[in-house]
Amino acid sequence: MSQESDVTMLREKLAHNEEERLARRTILRGLDTKRLIESLPALEEALEKAMRDDARFRDLNSGYLASQGSDCAEVKRLLAIMAPQAEGKNAAEREAWVTKMRTADPELDATINRQKTVAFNLENNRISIEMARKKLENIRTILALKTAQIEFLTLR
Repeated sequence: MSQESDVTMLREKLAHNEEERLARRTILRGLDTKRLIESLPALEEALEKAMRDDARFRDLNSGYLASQGSDCAEVKRLLAIMAPQAEGKNAAEREAWVTKMRTADPELDATINRQKTVAFNLENNRISIEMARKKLENIRTILALKTAQIEFLTLR
């Protein structure tokens, strides 16, 4: 009798081990690391493209890039051309004249609007780069987690 119970226990243990192995295999297949790894090059390319597009845009619009709280080089150039018209005025009158010219002069107004558009597009580019960077970072983090899960499941 003892030998029969030992054989039954051994069979049960083997069946349990087989069930556990099948469960681990199912979990490992469900991790879908292949799809994530295949998505890495596309995400890296998207980040590189966003950075190249931003650099190209900055290069094409370099005259319209404003520093913080200041006018861009193109606006400053136009104001310098118009500056002789403000000669002989005190600081307050000169400031009022510049403010008026910003809307009254069509070329200056168009340049200021372009400066605003460039600033807006630069912010969009920065956000696109940051989103691409975050997506890539998230996929890499998920892959690291899945790698740890695989190690855990295969060591047991």
